[in-house]
Amino acid sequence: MSWEAENWARQQRTGDPVTKAVLVGIANWMNPKGDQCQVSMRRLADEVEISIRTAQRHVQRLEEMGFVEKSGAVRSDGGQGWNSFRFPGYRPPKVSHVAPPGKASDPHDKLTGGEGDKLTPPHDRLSPSPASDCHGEGDTAMSGEGSDKDNKTPHSPPRGDDDAGKRNRGTRIPEDWKPPAITALPPAAKAKARQWPAGAYEAEAEAFLNFWRGEGRAGSRKLDWTRTWCNRINEITGRVLRDARSGVRHSAPATSPVQPAKAHDTSRENAAAAKIRALVKVRVGDQVYGQWVAPCRLDIDAGTVTAVAVSSFASNYLRDNFGNEIGQAMHTVLGPDADLRFTHEAPPA
Repeated sequence: MSWEAENWARQQRTGDPVTKAVLVGIANWMNPKGDQCQVSMRRLADEVEISIRTAQRHVQRLEEMGFVEKSGAVRSDGGQGWNSFRFPGYRPPKVSHVAPPGKASDPHDKLTGGEGDKLTPPHDRLSPSPASDCHGEGDTAMSGEGSDKDNKTPHSPPRGDDDAGKRNRGTRIPEDWKPPAITALPPAAKAKARQWPAGAYEAEAEAFLNFWRGEGRAGSRKLDWTRTWCNRINEITGRVLRDARSGVRHSAPATSPVQPAKAHDTSRENAAAAKIRALVKVRVGDQVYGQWVAPCRLDIDAGTVTAVAVSSFASNYLRDNFGNEIGQAMHTVLGPDADLRFTHEAPPA
């Protein structure tokens, strides 16, 4: 850690608070020269309390602005190692040391001066204390033994009492933690959570809770678990919506799927229709066949197969979801020139 590098990072203007926080986070692990810092993107994201992808995006922005230069490391096993950062625009502060009066030409270490040292300048009434001659930026005058009571200058930068000096590392997720109601979320997280399908909020909160209860690494401690959950909502909303569009359900539907009310009379279908049905049943399975294909009637006329469903909904569903399977079975039985059509007709009462 370098206090100078962190102070330099805080003085920069990036135009974005998150970008600034990422820059300060990198400076937290930077060496005093500002030319070497190795930290994983996961640890950096955990430090700033953002997602890994967000951290990568802001690091790239810092590179484009010239504040940071990043290079990847390769482990001995060929895997991706920690990222190495440097501050190309950072210059370590120069420390100047003023020689004591009359001893400017003495070749000795001007930062130290012990009792009995012949090179130590004499102290007269004008000397405030027998302290070492350090006058550079960040240097602190150090007194000799037995003068601790008189010397009020601390030996290190003041950090408060012991408890205040310790960094708050946060806590593990409480056993009784529960996600807040969607209406109680911050505006951004609330707007995204309201787009989730039914049951997704509870399912993702349960997965979030189980993950952090079983996590044992250093990152398992957070300062604010509700804010961490809000960050998680922002991170996974895209994936939750994609899963919903692909048919993933997080809870049982309130009502059973629409079932065809009745079925057409298929007793007059010819042998070709029976062969087509047999092939479709193998392709889609017994359950789907019995629910959607069996109730419809297959009319065959001069190389044209018409699938007659019991309703408009059933006809559209049959065409959109099982049209390929019915068409492949039809071409197998009637040849590649056969034509497939869909229509609907209410069965007789």
